[in-house]
Amino acid sequence: MSVSKTNLKTELVNYEWYKFITEEIEPRKVRKNIVDSWKRCKALGVNPYESDNVSVLTQEKLIQKLHEKEKLIKVIRPYMENLYKIVEGSGFIVFLTDDEANVLHVLGDQDILNDYSTGCNFKLGANWSEKCVGTSSIGMVLIEGNPIQIIGEEHYCLEQQKWTCSGIPIRDPESKIIAAISMAGRSENAHSHTLGMLVATEMAIENQLKIIETTEKLLFTTQHHKAVVESVSEGILSIDKYGIVTFMNESAGKILFCDYKNAVGKHINEVLDYEAVILKVLKTGKGYIDREFIINSKRGRIHFVKSAIPIVGKNGEITGIVDIFREIKQVKRLVNQMVGAHARFTFNDIIGNSTELLEAKRLAASAAKCTSSVLIMGESGTGKELFAQAIHNASPRAQEPFVAVNCGAIPRELIESEFFGYEEGAFTGAQRGGRPGKFEMAAGGTLFLDEIGEMTMDMQVRLLRVLQEKEVTRIGGNKTFPVDVRIIAATNKNLNKEIQDGTFRNDLFWRLNVLTINIPPLSCRNGDIPLLIEYFLNILSKEHQKNYTLCSEAMEILNNYSWPGNVRELENILERSVNFAEKDHILPSHLPKNILKNNRHFNKHDQIISLEEAEYKAIVDAVEYCKGNITWAAKILGIARNTLYTKMKKYEIEC
Repeated sequence: MSVSKTNLKTELVNYEWYKFITEEIEPRKVRKNIVDSWKRCKALGVNPYESDNVSVLTQEKLIQKLHEKEKLIKVIRPYMENLYKIVEGSGFIVFLTDDEANVLHVLGDQDILNDYSTGCNFKLGANWSEKCVGTSSIGMVLIEGNPIQIIGEEHYCLEQQKWTCSGIPIRDPESKIIAAISMAGRSENAHSHTLGMLVATEMAIENQLKIIETTEKLLFTTQHHKAVVESVSEGILSIDKYGIVTFMNESAGKILFCDYKNAVGKHINEVLDYEAVILKVLKTGKGYIDREFIINSKRGRIHFVKSAIPIVGKNGEITGIVDIFREIKQVKRLVNQMVGAHARFTFNDIIGNSTELLEAKRLAASAAKCTSSVLIMGESGTGKELFAQAIHNASPRAQEPFVAVNCGAIPRELIESEFFGYEEGAFTGAQRGGRPGKFEMAAGGTLFLDEIGEMTMDMQVRLLRVLQEKEVTRIGGNKTFPVDVRIIAATNKNLNKEIQDGTFRNDLFWRLNVLTINIPPLSCRNGDIPLLIEYFLNILSKEHQKNYTLCSEAMEILNNYSWPGNVRELENILERSVNFAEKDHILPSHLPKNILKNNRHFNKHDQIISLEEAEYKAIVDAVEYCKGNITWAAKILGIARNTLYTKMKKYEIEC
């Protein structure tokens, strides 16, 4: 009974197909999606009687396709092999195509493949789109995205109507169709279970693709996190609730003097040669942030700042600890960078060619090559810190901190804590966690003690002891910190006189006065003033986006000035003058009155101005009074119109 029904259905479909092909009559007894496919095939011009639309990739393009889909084929091949084992010997073919319907992989008995080649092309690279082969499971799956089974006369092309084919789409984890699988056999062997097997295979393949993608993402994330953790300078380690090391990065191994590669799986006390401080966190359950520790291990002294973060489980139990730490020298280096504890100037920034200055630079360059203490002497404003920074930058310590301290600017009650630091609770108002002093901050680098002559006698005693013993103890503490700093001191006082007066210690003087550099005052630097003026005006021109120049008379005035404030005073006066200059040409009237009073050209009265300045002022006043009428202004001034234009050009006066 079922056979007769099948034959009846086949005859009906065959009749409907014939009417559609020959008379374009809309089929009534055929599935709608099949009819839609027939219509598409007809619109595409597919020949229903002969396979003249066959398309096969070139060898070059096929190799490229197989290379691109290599990973996908590798995943799908085992599932296709399982399918084929079920239907092996029953006249079925299992084949895989890409999302463009190009055949990428085929499984089937060779005699069946040869038989199919007369009506169906299963050659690698053959295209199974509707445009090439008409209605087929592959073509419809790629268009509609749903599993489908096509039997006999439902095919659009006559040559394929003796076959049945079932197809499924393969989607990636983002639900995009990336391939299709079809199982084809003789139409009399068609069975609904075939499509069921394919749908189950589809689900298995897509689940496998999701697992692979998730695994790859987890692997990438793990590798990414590992790369991040390994690249940081901080030491990072973690332990479980039993104290077993679960992770340690390379930086942690270097800081703790241990083998980080073999640490995982061992108890933390087996890895270290001292009692691990984080074990206390396991007992108390209380972590901490940025706490300073000093540990004397058998392998060396460890001075670091660390944070211990407890890992809390669902029930509130501590399940482990994450320990993050960095060496104190790294912390200090970072702080010094943030607060500007580095030298900016070099010997190239010391401007001047006078004999006195060149001799000071020569001595300073020699001092840079050794590690002895340096005493820089000179009047205020001569550039003592400039020399100190240049010495530091030319020394082997150039990459280390340069910490400057003005001994005369620190209040007496704070000077000791500034120099030597303090522990937490050392006095009222002490910072939580304590604070390192300037000696610790300058570790490995240079400590510049400016205005050393202003230091109190009791502080001089402490300083001398540190220089002799090369270690400091913080206020309120009992731990000593090694001192590895180079001392450069500076003063504008006569320390020999201070020693005679009993305000400066003789032994400290000889401790500091290993190498002495005397910086000449500006008044003794013959020929350097024009060079300094040019240097500072270039800087000011860049800041104000102008091109400042100094008239010859103003230059002569500055050359003849005594400069009690030295280079600092010169820089100050030039900055003041450019702010008063109407244009970018500095005239004598733009200079301070005290300089004009002390100049021999202006010793009669400080209101006397030069002819050039008077002419400039007269022209500006006349042009402004005449509201830019040059003819009228020239008449008032009593000069020719062309002469006025010439003078306006000279002084850069605009209407």
